[in-house]
Amino acid sequence: MHDSPRRDTGSMIACAVFIVVGIAAYWAAGDFSRLGSVFPRTISALLVFFGALYLVLAWLRPTAARQHEAGSRGRQAAVAVVMLAWGFVLEPVGFLISSIVAFSLLLVIAHYGRWSARVATFYAIGGAVVLGGLYLLFKVALQVPLPEGIFL
Repeated sequence: MHDSPRRDTGSMIACAVFIVVGIAAYWAAGDFSRLGSVFPRTISALLVFFGALYLVLAWLRPTAARQHEAGSRGRQAAVAVVMLAWGFVLEPVGFLISSIVAFSLLLVIAHYGRWSARVATFYAIGGAVVLGGLYLLFKVALQVPLPEGIFL
């Protein structure tokens, strides 16, 4: 039995909120220095762009209602604990080391399937690319001072 297509009003409302927040952040970044406003203005512009894009797509292409699977409360709590711990250890330990540990823990918590050498290798390479890319983007390209901590 298929439900008739409908607009995802919850997501559309969230997109509208993101658009308003993005516009407000873009406007507030005008008080920063020219170089200091590059990152917040870029992120806020992307927030507005993708929020508007999804809003238009959700309006033009209604979808059938989906059944959501119930999540594991234990996994959800573990993700929250890891993210909170990462926030606290970021400064003393440093961005790179704390992010590698948090990324690894989040993978272990969130992975539902069977682990294999291939899956672990894929995750390790993907994690190295993402974390290394973020580190280079922030540290080199945007010159954002990242916490170096005791290890780096």
